[in-house]
Amino acid sequence: MKKLFLFFIVFPFFAFSMHHKTDPIIFYLDLNIVNSDIDVGEFLDGIVKTVQETEPGTQLYEYYISDNRNKVSLLEIYKSDADAVVHMKNFLTAPHSGPFLEIFEIESFKVLGNSSNELKKILNDFTKDHRILIDGFKRK
Repeated sequence: MKKLFLFFIVFPFFAFSMHHKTDPIIFYLDLNIVNSDIDVGEFLDGIVKTVQETEPGTQLYEYYISDNRNKVSLLEIYKSDADAVVHMKNFLTAPHSGPFLEIFEIESFKVLGNSSNELKKILNDFTKDHRILIDGFKRK
């Protein structure tokens, strides 16, 4: 009886975890700094703080700067397509979006994952480079 009880308690969690698949969206941007009059680090601190506090679906949001401090790479990972859409809607209405586009020139912008038509439409002015996963693995 104990084994049967344990089975009915544990099996649903196990079965759900096997069939539950995440479908993240990843943004990878290469940016050129075109306005060096601004303290880029200080400017980005504000954006990072805003995203961290207001977007729980953002799993990773990191900026990397080149040694000569004229290029930045931005890596963003969202739990889902819907979370990426929320981020873009927030960005387009945020007070920092205008200054961001004045400080940085987008050299390349890749979207990795299963982008919905809504996400593709929202990103249309920034990129048309959407790529779907064809193979790979993820370690825990």
